[in-house]
Amino acid sequence: MVPVQVHRSHGIALQLPHASQAQLREYLSKPGRPMKALLNRKKVQQMDDDRFLYASRPYQLLSFQLQPEVIFQSSWNGDELTIVFEHCTIHGLGQLQNLVQFQCQAWIRPESERLMAKADLSLELSPGGAGALLPKPLIRRTGRLALDLVTDRLEKRCRTGLLKGAQDWVARHP
Repeated sequence: MVPVQVHRSHGIALQLPHASQAQLREYLSKPGRPMKALLNRKKVQQMDDDRFLYASRPYQLLSFQLQPEVIFQSSWNGDELTIVFEHCTIHGLGQLQNLVQFQCQAWIRPESERLMAKADLSLELSPGGAGALLPKPLIRRTGRLALDLVTDRLEKRCRTGLLKGAQDWVARHP
């Protein structure tokens, strides 16, 4: 059976009045800084210079309480910060865990007086095993709902933690 795939792209602009592109470039140049602002710093662990482990707080989706755990790489190339998920485990799915693959790649780019953030997300749901009993429209709708939850949380984290982290850093580094 062919897997069901659901994709989503989402972007936002974070306004930082009076912040220069050079200041924002410097802020993003050390991936640990924005990652700890973007994510719950108590739940993110830096594994080496550019790899991190993050265990999210649980999501409620239908009758499941899901808790993603992600290993991702975050690197600065001089123009943008790139975040690529290397491995994602979604705890709380039980036997369905092996049927779901989650991928995410994101970019944060500095501009004058703002940060531009974009994420491309996808879920692939294999209709094998117990999943073969579910209708594809239900699987697709559930996948879209899951991506809605993820993009809502990512946007909230960008608009609160990342924005505040960048504002505080810029204020300390005029």
